[in-house]
Amino acid sequence: MAYGVLYALPFVLVFGLMYRLLLVERAHLLEVSGLSFYCVFIAVIVISVVIHELLHGVGWAAASGKGWNVVRFNINAMMPSCASKAALEKRAYLTGVLMPFIVLGFGSVVFIFMYPGTVSLLTMMVNFISAGADLMIAFHVLKEGDALIVDHPTKAGYIAFYK
Repeated sequence: MAYGVLYALPFVLVFGLMYRLLLVERAHLLEVSGLSFYCVFIAVIVISVVIHELLHGVGWAAASGKGWNVVRFNINAMMPSCASKAALEKRAYLTGVLMPFIVLGFGSVVFIFMYPGTVSLLTMMVNFISAGADLMIAFHVLKEGDALIVDHPTKAGYIAFYK
């Protein structure tokens, strides 16, 4: 997870700096602190994580051509997760892995420009950081040769099968 944060950090820094330089003057800053701030922050995390995992499933279901049969949803330690049950071509696997980064990450950037403020900034940060491990996996998958890729059944990451 720590390495995943490092993969996401450039996006958080670039778009956070853009926010600070271009948007903070018209930002809708919430006057929340203490417990109220943490409640907002937790709500952003919970909503983002659920949508993040659903987007993995949508990506794998669509890119595999086999629909929801290749997708498995779990809840471990009160955290939702999604995995590909089938060995997929590299492109199809990458579609599912990168879907949350593309949709939620860059969707958050659009949201921050439309409605700059505390909630949009938190949402952008959460969505890019939560996709950091996905970015790390995607970079490793890109280095694989002609392989079929499947999520590891018990750990974070994947297994590559070569012909």
